[in-house]
Amino acid sequence: MNKSALFHRANSNYSYITEDKDITLLFRTSNEDELKISVVEYNRFDGLSSKRIHPMSILSKDQEFHYYHTTFEPVNGGAVYFFEICENEELPPMYYSEYGLSSIEPERVGSYEIPSIEALGKQSPPNWLKDAVAYQIFPDRFSRKRDSDIVYEKWENEPTYYSKFGGNIKGIIAEIPYLQSLGVNLVYLTPVAYSKSPHRYDTIDYMKIDPVLGSSETFRTMVEELHKKGIRVVLDAVFNHCSSDFFAFQDVLTNQRRSKYKDWFFIDSYPVSLTQEKTYRTYAFERNMPKLNTKNPEVRAYLLSVARHYMNEFHIDGWRLDVADEVDHEFWRLFRAEVKRLNPEAVIIGEIWHNPEVYLRGDLFDSVQNYQFYELVQRFFVRKQVSIEEWIDSLTTLQQMIPLEYTKGLLNALGTHDTPRIFTSLDHEIKRLKLALLFQFFFPGVPTIYYGDEIGMSGGKDPDNRRCFPWKIEKWNQNILEFFKALIQLHRNNPVMTQGIFRVQKTDAGLLMFERKLEQKRFQVFANPFDYTVGGMNAYAFQVIAYQNEISNIIIQEEYIECMPSSPELPVESEEISQES
Repeated sequence: MNKSALFHRANSNYSYITEDKDITLLFRTSNEDELKISVVEYNRFDGLSSKRIHPMSILSKDQEFHYYHTTFEPVNGGAVYFFEICENEELPPMYYSEYGLSSIEPERVGSYEIPSIEALGKQSPPNWLKDAVAYQIFPDRFSRKRDSDIVYEKWENEPTYYSKFGGNIKGIIAEIPYLQSLGVNLVYLTPVAYSKSPHRYDTIDYMKIDPVLGSSETFRTMVEELHKKGIRVVLDAVFNHCSSDFFAFQDVLTNQRRSKYKDWFFIDSYPVSLTQEKTYRTYAFERNMPKLNTKNPEVRAYLLSVARHYMNEFHIDGWRLDVADEVDHEFWRLFRAEVKRLNPEAVIIGEIWHNPEVYLRGDLFDSVQNYQFYELVQRFFVRKQVSIEEWIDSLTTLQQMIPLEYTKGLLNALGTHDTPRIFTSLDHEIKRLKLALLFQFFFPGVPTIYYGDEIGMSGGKDPDNRRCFPWKIEKWNQNILEFFKALIQLHRNNPVMTQGIFRVQKTDAGLLMFERKLEQKRFQVFANPFDYTVGGMNAYAFQVIAYQNEISNIIIQEEYIECMPSSPELPVESEEISQES
């Protein structure tokens, strides 16, 4: 037995609460070892006399490790536990606890402890998020309905960093039937507060809807109309930085050291100037985006009032937090408490580009934009940098980073306003795009669509990825659009796609297989994602198969897609990489 591979950590992604009353435990071993592992649980007040045994099974594996798991309801809501490890029947069992591996069965001291599930609280995103399909809108570029006599850029022009096309709220309202036809049920809007830029991430007045977009009344109408159609609304919160035209920073520029707002920012030296050498902290290197000091009580109070304003006045359903990892955690805890006080079902989504586990422990965010998912799609489907085996290992690592309950609510996107368009990245090859889309919709989480990707919009790096939505239908790729619609309906109408176990493996024929399975229902995809024929399939070919499912028209028939409504036998169960979701 490889003792150095053994690992467990309490109160982490290896130990967490599910469904209010159950605890899920994970334990890692070397994949070279075939072990029998059980959780020994007992009540801390009764000692070992009350012990119960919970066998563990392999949840997932990669080229280095096996990950075992089990779920149970602790006695009286709390428990003490350790792991019993049997290498074979001829050897006595070993025990793994807080002090590592031992031949002695541990008692309370040294064992792991669950003090009380009631004390820990359920750690999970809002239930509605797990069934969502999200659509990201960049308001300046989505739809424009004449709201004033102001002349903007021609809608068909290529964008620059400073182009204002005048997309507005009335335009979004007009296209609600289009959003309905897609089947999405969550809209995420990039910033809508008053700003001079087209992206609006440099906020001048947080309390004011940008007049270019429309009035507060129009915005309220938009939210109400979306809600009537069953579509929730999430707004972008830009609390890390503001515009240099923000009233508090303008006061600093005017009054320098005498400004009562000087501690709202991080000022290194005076004088503070927009034209001389920068002497204050900013977002990245943007001189016109001074960084807010969210440890300052006055800044905290102001930003929390912004959250209250939009939730009370417009009844939005949550927030996406811009550059969330650059804001102090204590502020986010206060923000979470205020948001959940106003609406316990509101969602809080962080923009995090790295391991998000620390943000998903129940005290900060409900979800993040899963940019690690995006990167793995890029490595495999776009850049073709890794083999199937390497990619599966990376997926396993990704799946073990955070509790399974949170995985259900992560926003999985193939592109955003900060990345090149996926269709462009794939050299406009439709089959490759559809392979990536199949994986996006099968992987646990919330499929998230960047406006226009569903009709085959093109675009490289910013600002090219922020072109205006072409509302002339003859410019749409109907093939791609119908595929999107079919996948959205598959995802929303089949619990197996949101609740089922996810598995991925390389078949004996060399194909990539991934699936979702719930009880006796299963959807499988067999794919050849490379530039050669393998397993009887041409390059980039794939096949979607449904077993024991009542729906026959799962995905529109195409020459390289087959859907079979039923099969007399389910395929042999695989022990390969999996995750319950």
